Amino acid sequence: MAVRNPRSEPVSGVLALECAAAMHWRIQAGPVGPQVVLGLGVGETPLDLEAFSELFHPDDRADLRLFLTAGADVSQLGLDVSNRSPLRGALFRLRWGGVGEDYILTCFQSAEEVGEPVPRTVPGRMFRLDAALHVVRGTLESAGMTPTSCWDVDLRSGALSVAASWKDRLGYGPTDLEPFTHDDWARMSHPEDVAGFEAPEMKARLNRGELVQYLSRSRHRAGHWVTFLSFCRVVRWDAAGEMCFMMGCDLDMTAVSTLEGALARERDRLTTILDAMPYGKIVLDAHDCVSFANPEACSLIGIGLAEITGRSFADVLSLEEGRADLFSAIEEGEASQPVRISLRRSGRLRVLQVDLVPLPSQIGDGRLLLSLSDITGLHELRQQLEQSIENARFIATHDLMTGLPDRYLMMRLLGEKLTELAREGRPMAVLCIDFDNFRLINDTLGHETADQLIKSAAKRLEQGLPEGAILARTGEGDFVVLLPGADALAAESRSWEIVRAFARPMRLQRRQCFLTVSIGVALTLAPGSSAEALLRAADMAMHQSKARGRNTVTVFSPEIGAQFERRTAVAQALHRALEERSFELHLQPKFAIEQEVRLIGAEALLRLTDAELGPISPAEFIPVAEIDGLVAAIDLEVMRLAGEMLRTWAAQGICLPLAVNINATTLDEPGHADLAERLMRVGLDPDQVTIELTETGLAAPGPRQQRNLERLRDAGYKIAIDDFGTGQSALGVLQSLPVAEIKIDRSFVRGLDGPEPARARALVRAILAMAGALDLRAIAEGVETEAQYRVLKEEGCPAMQGFLLGRPLSLRSFEARYLAGMQPLRAVATAGVGGSGA
Repeated sequence: MAVRNPRSEPVSGVLALECAAAMHWRIQAGPVGPQVVLGLGVGETPLDLEAFSELFHPDDRADLRLFLTAGADVSQLGLDVSNRSPLRGALFRLRWGGVGEDYILTCFQSAEEVGEPVPRTVPGRMFRLDAALHVVRGTLESAGMTPTSCWDVDLRSGALSVAASWKDRLGYGPTDLEPFTHDDWARMSHPEDVAGFEAPEMKARLNRGELVQYLSRSRHRAGHWVTFLSFCRVVRWDAAGEMCFMMGCDLDMTAVSTLEGALARERDRLTTILDAMPYGKIVLDAHDCVSFANPEACSLIGIGLAEITGRSFADVLSLEEGRADLFSAIEEGEASQPVRISLRRSGRLRVLQVDLVPLPSQIGDGRLLLSLSDITGLHELRQQLEQSIENARFIATHDLMTGLPDRYLMMRLLGEKLTELAREGRPMAVLCIDFDNFRLINDTLGHETADQLIKSAAKRLEQGLPEGAILARTGEGDFVVLLPGADALAAESRSWEIVRAFARPMRLQRRQCFLTVSIGVALTLAPGSSAEALLRAADMAMHQSKARGRNTVTVFSPEIGAQFERRTAVAQALHRALEERSFELHLQPKFAIEQEVRLIGAEALLRLTDAELGPISPAEFIPVAEIDGLVAAIDLEVMRLAGEMLRTWAAQGICLPLAVNINATTLDEPGHADLAERLMRVGLDPDQVTIELTETGLAAPGPRQQRNLERLRDAGYKIAIDDFGTGQSALGVLQSLPVAEIKIDRSFVRGLDGPEPARARALVRAILAMAGALDLRAIAEGVETEAQYRVLKEEGCPAMQGFLLGRPLSLRSFEARYLAGMQPLRAVATAGVGGSGA
């Protein structure tokens, strides 16, 4: 039913509204029982108490009788008033003939009793709550400066009337959304909120006549959500007790940042209009006892009016949080900002905001006005926001896969630890750890397996670290360990423990995975050492471990620092050379060994002379290029230079065979999907140019490398295998590609006059025999002594190159020595272009 018990609801702010009617009543003995003498306007009407009660909803009649008899001497009327209480106002459902047999929610308001005669006449007012709310709605809408938008809905037809301000907040004009129904509202509202509003529990509360509040989201005309805090109450039922008419108001909660201030300013004015508005008001007297509390205040703190009125506020209020702040502000009589308190009601934590306003002395015995707002929803939203911010901070400073600090947080922690340990005079060690074969595992087993491997590796690393150590993940397979207080011996010992820990295989998805680690160790370099310098030193030591064969530990030393400074300088020189196109080609002649030595081509070798560093050997800059990923760019520069050279020679009628030495990594570059097309575009004709590749680069070509090799073959380019015999067998390549030439590696040539010349001679003889059987040209490279030349000639080696026959020369010197005055040559052999010749 709508109202189970009468609720004392003083509505001092609406007594003067036009919807209220003056009245008086008294209870007297009648001919057949108690009578109600009811005065409305002029005159009085005696009504049988039972007949008068029948004008009201059956569920409300007992409460009505109690209300009418409260405060009067009715001992002779035969009424049971043992539970009588001095009610000052109550809500009852009155049968309203104007709309059929509906019941409307009506408020009876009794004034203070005056005089002593018995039976006593009780003056008061009666008004329809729906009419009162309509007046309030008109007042609010005409003001146009409040965030409140009123509405009412006919629950039988679904017709929904909303204020123009409500439409405006959703981007609509005053004449839009006409006609408008509850179903229309449901379609433009969030499904979760609609479901919550239409839930059985919500309907039961409304049917009990409760003032209900809820949060809802409606779709703005522009597409975003607008959040409302809604308050509503049913004010009319039909004869069967079904809800007919409901009224409410919405507060726009979208602008949360300004909501609290707006609520504080609006609360006092709205509460004086109608205490049905959702704010609690409590007045404390000079002794901090409660002299007034409206129903909403009682509801918010979960204490009945009778239990709170006249009692010390400190005695009746039970809080979980905020008690000290609240009563400190009460004692001072004001608060610079709202006080937040929390209490538990029905098992749920409720958060209230309390505003304290000193009252002028002329306002009765009230000293302090407390305004209570339920901000539980806002508090929960704020907690969610704070949690989201905390999560965002974690994401910004941690590796999500392992939960470890990332590089940014690690650097901050390293700086803090260095400062702290410097004050204490204690050392600091940093370990840079890199998993040597992680990329291979990632490529072969897939990202999911590699991710699981990284998580397991991180756990294994954590298990072996001492208390106070900090572990961070700084890259794909890179970790950093900070060891505060560790000296060189302890840091190196801990590093070797990590190496041994990963000697045990890791089991993932029923398969064993082996990881090895290269570790670099750096200690506090000097007082005031920066975090960046210490980490850079550990990183250099780690790369030194990789250069030493991996799966080892290297402690940083000044020599390592010097080497890396040189490597960095060379890398910068390479970048400058590529940008400024300052690389040069040097040519080393290749000769046929027949009756007489005859020039058959040249191998072009890349040289670099930097303005700052001077000449840089290919043996030095090629490894740097490989580390920095510049090999492909250098190969393209070589192609360009070779193309320019061949075009110049062609204009002079010179046609000397030439080959382009391509690094295997260039064949695998995503940007070089069609290397054959690039070669022809720069002028490297397949009829004149042979591609020279190292045997190790051809041993196990990947899919992209295989496609490039096939396109080179289809375009007509022939392949020369450089350093033949030093890598894994390239016999499969000899069969599948048009290999025209194999170059006997200089290590075999050097062995011809070394400690075991017979063994070296046998190997050379075997290579020459295989070349002859496959109709391939064989050329020995690195021929530097007469003894080597003699043996090679005796074994029938058809072609040679090396310092003994001709050193590499600049392009101009080569042309002057070998090409000046020559007749045009036919293309009878090939030579390689590369970055690392003799």
